[in-house]
Amino acid sequence: MFATAIVTALLACPAIAQSPGRVNLKLDGSEAEAVLSILDKRATHQDVTGGDWQTLFSTTPYRRLKQREISMNRPFTDEDFMKFLATLDARREQLRKTLQQWESADLQALAQRPLAYLPQQASIRADVYPVIKPQSNSFVFEAETAPAIFLYLDPATSRAQFENTVAHEAHHIGLADLDAAYEEKIKPLPESARKAARWMGAFGEGMAVLAAAGSPDVPPMASFPERDRVLWDLEVERFGANLADLNEFFLDTIHGDLRNDAAAHEGGIFFGYRGPWYTVGYRMAVTIERELGRPALIATLADSREFVARYNDAAANENAKNGGRLPVFSAEILKAVGASSSSH
Repeated sequence: MFATAIVTALLACPAIAQSPGRVNLKLDGSEAEAVLSILDKRATHQDVTGGDWQTLFSTTPYRRLKQREISMNRPFTDEDFMKFLATLDARREQLRKTLQQWESADLQALAQRPLAYLPQQASIRADVYPVIKPQSNSFVFEAETAPAIFLYLDPATSRAQFENTVAHEAHHIGLADLDAAYEEKIKPLPESARKAARWMGAFGEGMAVLAAAGSPDVPPMASFPERDRVLWDLEVERFGANLADLNEFFLDTIHGDLRNDAAAHEGGIFFGYRGPWYTVGYRMAVTIERELGRPALIATLADSREFVARYNDAAANENAKNGGRLPVFSAEILKAVGASSSSH
């Protein structure tokens, strides 16, 4: 059975029983299974029939992948996918072994990591699709309507990395539940300030890194190869400079200096490969949790402006205690977007 309900009635686990109905993850490996079935036929010199192809093309992950690519104006045809499969013969057994490892992951347990970093009104409901496809990216699709987490089936990705990635994306799914309410909160703001307030939501990448790790005491890249850890550490070393760049970006946005697509271009640069939205956002979240407590951190997630404001509070606390020099965001930015004043 390709689609397996991973999280349903979770009464056996006390931690989960406290939040019934908030988690429902389903793993659907039907696309990958159908691809492997075709590769098996190729390996034994059997004819691949029209029925085999139709089985693949009718799987939910394949149909939704095609829908997503077309919606983004990317070429995606059944004919091109058939040609792509002809390049995979040598990787058949590696792909099968990886799929088996991923399917054995305990999604029920890992869902508790992001859930512990979400407000009570948020939930995690999504289909998880390990897929064999030409592009090597993983992503969330239709987060607010029919959430799906697409994960590129890569033999170089361990089960631990798979679990971390699912936890990261699951946190995004949970936060998506709150987007509509946040949009209503910032609706009265002037356009430029509203744009800046929306971009503050990009710090959710760093928040998701912390949620996927499960604790500030767990190295965020512990599950990843050395290259990823080195790149992360290099970016972390630029925390002060990166925060200053983000501060300038927010100021330029609220001043109206970034118009039309300029803000999207500038803001997009900060994603990078775990760029400042990740590393600065992560450090902000850790600072809030350590200085003000996890409940205070979670309380900010329904309003990204409060995430920035509470970071300023937490950084001031840390600096006062330890004589540190953690940088903070401009008070002009917080005033422009309507963030509340310090509760301390």
